[in-house]
Amino acid sequence: MSINPNGRILWEGVSPFDGQPIVCIVTGLTAGSANGKTGTMLQTWILPRDVKPNVAFKDGRGASVCGDCGHAGYNNGTCYVSWWQAPRSVWEAYHRGSYEPIGQDWHLFTGRAVRFGAAGDPAMVPAEIWSRILEFCDSHTGYTHQWRQPWAQGLRGICQASCDGFADYMAASDAGWRCFLVAPKGATAPKGMAHCAASIERGQKTTCQACTLCDGASADVFINAHGASAGKVTA
Repeated sequence: MSINPNGRILWEGVSPFDGQPIVCIVTGLTAGSANGKTGTMLQTWILPRDVKPNVAFKDGRGASVCGDCGHAGYNNGTCYVSWWQAPRSVWEAYHRGSYEPIGQDWHLFTGRAVRFGAAGDPAMVPAEIWSRILEFCDSHTGYTHQWRQPWAQGLRGICQASCDGFADYMAASDAGWRCFLVAPKGATAPKGMAHCAASIERGQKTTCQACTLCDGASADVFINAHGASAGKVTA
């Protein structure tokens, strides 16, 4: 077994959505992400433990990490995550025993920018895990589609409520969440919302790592749908 220092296991447990076993892993500790939008942020992955994530995304077992998200492959299929690529690679490395548990090494997050949920919903992981990271990291971003769930309320002030339409935005805002609103291509930002400056339509003027408005506390943010399935987003 070859240990890969680029990743660590942050948590293993059961999904609050369906009780199935899931795992949370961080990568990028020694080799930064090549994602042009997010920059070199550490990436955290919330994945099914016992089924390949690309398979689970399609057949419904991905609900353990994505819940009732309308963008999931078992729903509308509009998710921008390429589940057969990085998430599958991380899952396979986990099953090879490549990643050690984080143990007491939370200092590895010191001074780093962290993306909560490069795949999967951060609300599936106990809020205490994210709070522990926040004790050390320099900045973070995070989003949850589970903002209506009682067990997700600990993420208010930590993650943006992912909103699919203005009605969602109003409901989440009234419930005390900062919001991230995804709208169809060509739609304009509602008054008072920041238009994501890392988006294609805004000319990718910055990266998520440099901006970090999507930290659950700073601002409501708007973006036009992006990725291969963007055309499916119509409301």
